[in-house]
Amino acid sequence: MSTSEQQSPLVGQAPALPRQGGPGAGGLVPQTRRGEAAAVRLRRLAGVAIWALLLVLAGSVSAIVGLFRIFGDGPGWFAPAFISTGVLGMLLTMMAFATLRFKGVPWMFMAAATATLLAAFAMLSMG
Repeated sequence: MSTSEQQSPLVGQAPALPRQGGPGAGGLVPQTRRGEAAAVRLRRLAGVAIWALLLVLAGSVSAIVGLFRIFGDGPGWFAPAFISTGVLGMLLTMMAFATLRFKGVPWMFMAAATATLLAAFAMLSMG
């Protein structure tokens, strides 16, 4: 048989693709203990997103004021502490989005991110 007569195994037939859900999904969909697909609740996603938006708005205000303090007459400890607090708050917020499929974990991360924002406001009042 010449190479021109050989056919690809996919010619003339549809390739076998794994199923996205349902029975026989073959482990492509994360399974819970009851056998149901672990899905992110949209209310939880919306709640975390709204909370994150509020943190971003308040954090932007504190960052603008902090920038004037850093370039102005702020103490030497202010810049590294203020920047570290902001970076930690952003990491905690990202972790909240990464853990959305768990029930209470995103709220703990968002509460910790809010605590870092309150610490930034406290630094602004001290510095």
